[in-house]
Amino acid sequence: MKTQTLPENDIRHADRRHPVDFLEPEPTPEQERLDRICEVLSRTFGWVAEADTVEQKGLRASVVLYCVRADLLGADTLEQLGATVRMPQAVVDELVSDFCHTIGW
Repeated sequence: MKTQTLPENDIRHADRRHPVDFLEPEPTPEQERLDRICEVLSRTFGWVAEADTVEQKGLRASVVLYCVRADLLGADTLEQLGATVRMPQAVVDELVSDFCHTIGW
């Protein structure tokens, strides 16, 4: 059974580029592409897992969503994200910067 992707959940309609596009912008053989995708996912999950508490991991996961697919997060701005989790804006901004640096974005 084939499922149908709703336009709001389709990566082709995202207003942000995916990190894989920055790491490997040109077409490559299929296996090399898969290796790149796995590397980005590994870095992303590793970065989220570096947090000490479940709450911090949740904040990091939210930062990943904001950077990659903000439309899935439901928060319009980083300020709203920080307010929702009761974190200073500087902490959220630093996490965004750290995430982008970690995956080479």
